[in-house]
Amino acid sequence: MSSLPSVWLGPRPAVVLSGQDAVKEALQKHGDVFSSRPDLFVWRRTIGTRGKGVVTAPYGPEWKETRKVALTWLNTFGAGKQSLEPTIVQEAQDLVQVFKDKRGQPFDPTVSLGLSVSNVICSVVFGRRFDHDDDRFSRLMGLINRYLHTNTSSQALNIYPILRHVPSFRRKLEEVVTCSDEIRSFVIDVIQEHRETFDPNNIRDVIDGFLLEEHQGNRILSELPENNIFNVIRNLFLAGTDTTASTLRWALLYLVMNPDVQRKVQEEIDESLGKQTPSILLREHLPYTEATIREAQRIRSIAPSSVPHETTAPATVLGHQIPTGTFILPNLWSLHMDPKYWPDPERFDPTRFLDSDGQLKQGTESFLPFSTGPRRCLGEQLAKFELFLFFTSLMQQFTFKLPEGAPTPDTEGIFGLVFSPKPFEICAFPRF
Repeated sequence: MSSLPSVWLGPRPAVVLSGQDAVKEALQKHGDVFSSRPDLFVWRRTIGTRGKGVVTAPYGPEWKETRKVALTWLNTFGAGKQSLEPTIVQEAQDLVQVFKDKRGQPFDPTVSLGLSVSNVICSVVFGRRFDHDDDRFSRLMGLINRYLHTNTSSQALNIYPILRHVPSFRRKLEEVVTCSDEIRSFVIDVIQEHRETFDPNNIRDVIDGFLLEEHQGNRILSELPENNIFNVIRNLFLAGTDTTASTLRWALLYLVMNPDVQRKVQEEIDESLGKQTPSILLREHLPYTEATIREAQRIRSIAPSSVPHETTAPATVLGHQIPTGTFILPNLWSLHMDPKYWPDPERFDPTRFLDSDGQLKQGTESFLPFSTGPRRCLGEQLAKFELFLFFTSLMQQFTFKLPEGAPTPDTEGIFGLVFSPKPFEICAFPRF
């Protein structure tokens, strides 16, 4: 059911877009009005007031140009295209070996999943991958995890910045800023390495692509070269790491709790793939497998309230007047848990996404895991490729179970910039 509950977040009005009708009318029909970003205190402290990249920048010509350039170079280096498949498959195969090395013993998959998925975006953006035992890379992944999963106390500073004078909030802000500064240092070093070896006739990756735009006189990217390019690269890097890895963790968690679903996925893979390497070209032959991925995205949205939006002009949604400068929270959770479209929404059931012939439904209603409108996730196609290839590779090679005697896992999750599962352990038993 759609609704528009309104609240005051400190001194400013806020509206929560709940339900499919409200979200689509605002973000699609009135996308030009509902697609800016608020000026938030924590963002200001960690990103700065200008050069905000593609995620946190206000809506307008500069943001549109920056997004267009980012999408161009992501596509150039295969994001969401079959040309990137060998890179993803190699990372998936390396992950399979990491899991095999556990020899059926209980382990938390968080770190290994995060490193493998992150290496894909590193290959696209940085032009290189990192070994799982690389200390600097492991530390970076830890920093990103802390940064993305800061608890609600740091977010409260966006509503009441004066809370920064309270010791507990000050400590949390300092932690967020410290993480952000260390991530910044890593990315700036990589950009500087690219500057020192840049050859306009040999563009190696997305960073080189942005340097070429700057070299060719792109006004927007030349105006604030370090700050703007840095923030775009950081946006792409952060958005391409923990988001996909968290979805895979949710999928594994629900599969160990639903062994019948896991068995059906394996049977479909065995019948359609056998032992051959998974490929995007074979995705249409694995509808139940793809439906299982989508059900994991539905039942636990990694961005349940999306990234905050802000209106730039007055607008009417569902008959309600919404003024300029209103803080907008798209409640994607409400779409994915709406019993009108998803009966018994807490039940994990991939067949929701299949038609009577067992094929994937086209245009599923009330399902927007990558949001919608002008701010729709830039890396959607890359994420879909990664989810399919990683998930299929793992299901082909392993049967996952809870450790013997382990209690039923908690599915409440941890809220932060990414909604992720609480830590859990599984056992991976090789199938061959």
